[in-house]
Amino acid sequence: MRSGSLITCERAMEEGRDVFAIPGSILDGLSDGCHHLIQEGAKLVTSGKDVLAEFEF
Repeated sequence: MRSGSLITCERAMEEGRDVFAIPGSILDGLSDGCHHLIQEGAKLVTSGKDVLAEFEF
């Protein structure tokens, strides 16, 4: 599970940047990358309100 986008997100988290991930079905392998990012510290997003709350709008 090493894709360019995952590497970029992991590097961003290492630099202290905000990374957001939207979870998908645990039965869908296409969601593995987002689930991994969430486990590693990406911010879980379930709605637009989650993103807005991070930026205090």
